[in-house]
Amino acid sequence: MKNTTALNAQTKKTFGLSGTGIKLLALGLMLLDHIHYFFEFTGVIPLWFSMAGRLSGWLFLFITVEGFAHTSNRKKYFLRIWLLAVGMGAVNYAISIFLQRGDGFHPENNIFATLALLLVLWQGIDWLRQKQFVKGLVALAIPFALWFGFARLPISIMPWAYLLEQTLMPLPMMTEGGLPYLIGGIMLFLFRKRRKLQVAVWAVVLLTWNLYIGIASGLPFGMQWITYHFEWMGVFAALPMLLYNGQRGRGLKQFFYAFYPLHVYVLWGLSFAVYTLMI
Repeated sequence: MKNTTALNAQTKKTFGLSGTGIKLLALGLMLLDHIHYFFEFTGVIPLWFSMAGRLSGWLFLFITVEGFAHTSNRKKYFLRIWLLAVGMGAVNYAISIFLQRGDGFHPENNIFATLALLLVLWQGIDWLRQKQFVKGLVALAIPFALWFGFARLPISIMPWAYLLEQTLMPLPMMTEGGLPYLIGGIMLFLFRKRRKLQVAVWAVVLLTWNLYIGIASGLPFGMQWITYHFEWMGVFAALPMLLYNGQRGRGLKQFFYAFYPLHVYVLWGLSFAVYTLMI
């Protein structure tokens, strides 16, 4: 009986998707999305590449919540992601100034900035849970206070302020994914210990937000919700989330950290070359 119980427990732990499995799935879907993003101008990349990619950002947020919860050194974890965000922000800014494609397009991808901002907010929430109210409220309030101040800066210094925001100081509403990713990321963190509730709350928030945006934009119900306003399709990330078995998997940490910026700039370089040849 004991052996059977142990075997059942082991089966429960290994069934489903590990953290590495979810990250590999997210990576593949992200690659499809970015192929469409960089080469949409050719008219030959199918739209479903981008539709499938709606899952990827949410899966990366989900697994980062797990990483943040289990890391033994949150400062080091934050610093690693923040430095990657700074590096990509600087490269993106330089490209936007000196190397725009002929149609004015330049990469704005930097999920690391979104994750770095969320790490600050998640830590603030944790401090509140620990009844460290001053530290918690400061961590939650400062990013939004800085964003509020940024929006009221004089136009004369805005380019320098924008450079700062793109690199050292990512701000709410200005990072990749915008406000929906911040709200969704907070929901994923708040209910992390209750998986079904976590996924359900996140899915309701995601669908409600996109329903509101669609209706507020005057978008009639119909095919446009599939061919144009399809951010809601990210809700299908719920299935891999529910299949997460709580196991880290092989990790492959360095691979994932390197792949994201490298694939962005390789695709950008290729799209620049293709666009130049097509003109």
